[in-house]
Amino acid sequence: MEYIRTFTEAYEYVETMPREQAHREGRWHEVFHCWLMSRYRGDWYIYLQLRSPGKKDYPGLYDITAAGHIEAEESVDDGVREVQEELGVDVSYEDMKKVALLDTWIGRDREFAHEHMYECPHSLTQFRLQEEEVEDVDRVLWQDFKALWTNGVDRIPAAKAESLSRPDFVPHENNYYRRLIEALEQCCEESTT
Repeated sequence: MEYIRTFTEAYEYVETMPREQAHREGRWHEVFHCWLMSRYRGDWYIYLQLRSPGKKDYPGLYDITAAGHIEAEESVDDGVREVQEELGVDVSYEDMKKVALLDTWIGRDREFAHEHMYECPHSLTQFRLQEEEVEDVDRVLWQDFKALWTNGVDRIPAAKAESLSRPDFVPHENNYYRRLIEALEQCCEESTT
């Protein structure tokens, strides 16, 4: 059984409990998010995970490149294991940039998301996917991703999928994507200079 730490809405530790109980009761808990991004000919691209059709929650939708719960005995740094497990990419925590701590929720699932960015040198054919978790990885132009969530653009092109629209993504609430874009944008600017 997986145990996670739970928190108040103000991010104060409350207690440790089984993950399923925390979700069922709508308790705040920590997750690790890593967005893989790359630069090509001066443009930034963002990689998207297509969730496996066998997933209990949100099967077949696009989501964070690699993500998972931070277990009770783990630190935020330990979340890097998700990149290895889900994508087969060996990366150290020191190679990532911490970009934000965002509160987000989907229904009763309330999360403090430790957001990270990893500048990825991998092509789309170099990932070794954990099939029960990840169906595929796709890539979109960063400017298009931003336009989808901030400028009212309905559809954007992707490297593999013909096009993507908002309903193709896991429905994070409370303007999660907009706040994430602000944090990642700053990180991209710092990496470019």
